[in-house]
Amino acid sequence: MRYLLDTHTFLWMAADPSCLSKKVSKIAGEIGNSLYLSAASGWEIALLWQLKRIELPDDPRRFIPEAMQKLTVLALPIGFQAAISALMLPLIHRDPFDRILIAEAIKEKMVILTKDKAFREYGIKSVW
Repeated sequence: MRYLLDTHTFLWMAADPSCLSKKVSKIAGEIGNSLYLSAASGWEIALLWQLKRIELPDDPRRFIPEAMQKLTVLALPIGFQAAISALMLPLIHRDPFDRILIAEAIKEKMVILTKDKAFREYGIKSVW
C-alpha cells in the first residue's frame, strides 16, 4: 500500500520515533508498504527551520534527503493538478501545506499518516 507522510510524521520518524503511534510504526515497518514525502513537506520543513520554529540536526538540504534515504521514503513532487485542486478544497483546513497533502492524497489515492484529525473531514483515509 502507498502512504503519504504528513510533515510531523516524517520528522518524528526521523528524530523521535517514540512519538509515533503503534499503528504508524507498524505500517512503516511492513514490507510491501511504500512511504512518500511530498515536496510540500520538504518546503514546509525548510521554511520552519529558516524561521527557527523547529530545530534539525543538520541543514534541511542535507537532513531531508539523508532521512528519506535512511527511512526508505520516496519523494512525491507537487503536481500542477494537486496544486490547483488544493485551492478548490473546502476551507476546513487552512494550512496551505496540509491542503496540498490532502489534494495529493486524493489524486494519488494514498492514505495519509497523520495525527491531524481534520484530514478526515475531506473524505480521505488517514491513519494514526
